Amino acid sequence: MKKIFSFLVVLILSTTMFGITNAKQKVTLLMDWFPQGNQSGFWQAQFDNQYHDDLEIIIKPGGPKVNTTTAVASGQVEFGLQASDSVMLANSKGAGLKGIFVSLNHVPYTLVYHPNTGVNSVKDLDGRPFAVKIGVTYWKWVKHKYGLNKVKEFPLTGDLGLFARTPQQFQQGYSIFLPARLDAKNVPNEQITVESLGYRPYSVLFTSDKLIKENPALVQAVVDRLSISFHKSLVDPKPTRDFILSKSKKVNVEIHNNALELMKADFLPKDWSKIGCQDPQRWVEVANQMKEVNVLPADFDPHQSYDTSFKKGCFK
Repeated sequence: MKKIFSFLVVLILSTTMFGITNAKQKVTLLMDWFPQGNQSGFWQAQFDNQYHDDLEIIIKPGGPKVNTTTAVASGQVEFGLQASDSVMLANSKGAGLKGIFVSLNHVPYTLVYHPNTGVNSVKDLDGRPFAVKIGVTYWKWVKHKYGLNKVKEFPLTGDLGLFARTPQQFQQGYSIFLPARLDAKNVPNEQITVESLGYRPYSVLFTSDKLIKENPALVQAVVDRLSISFHKSLVDPKPTRDFILSKSKKVNVEIHNNALELMKADFLPKDWSKIGCQDPQRWVEVANQMKEVNVLPADFDPHQSYDTSFKKGCFK
């Protein structure tokens, strides 16, 4: 009888890992855009499912009509990738989200323009047409900070041909991709990064307060897997590179490899064991900038929007 009881105890413990009764828990991580190089560590985690019997990580591509904060807050998916300012904006409306793992130390927003058109500083862009995602927070702050009140904004479509034909236009993009894509099409370009202007939101994986409360072991398991997969994707980038290139017609091997080198140089910690770490002061800094342009209420508490406890070894 004792042997039977002992066997049942072992069986129950082995089948309730992460607070569930299935042998393998499945979770979905929703990306903020189509597959691209800055997502390599996430896709690596999916590739590595074959080595793990306890947790299956499913990566779901995003796109222009995908709202990751809404998807996580509503319970459609367990985890999402987004800029930290968007997480705080959602929380100001009651979303109940927390950043748990930083994938890039700042979102690589950039303003790309034509050379030899009289641009010596960001202020020289005032009055020009600008292809931008309408309403994006970083642009509200840049306009306010640098007095860009006459810019002629129109919705970003990704049409590089229009940019090439319009010398006075400037365009929103990612610094790790857009200039290289224009170079590949022999379109001369220069850029002003939003980070250099002083606005530095994280690119952060987040989840719901509800999941953290109900199943912290699952959240911990996801963060632990990502810490390994990000390192692995940097040491051996070929598997994720081949997959991403198979899904994207806008990126070739050269552009992808260039993006990875830029990430390692400017967007990831020099100590790769620190990938995922987040500094509470950065959340405060960005929240204060958002308050400057009335995107967040004055009494909003940025500390409710992140949890540093899951990524280990950040504060030694």
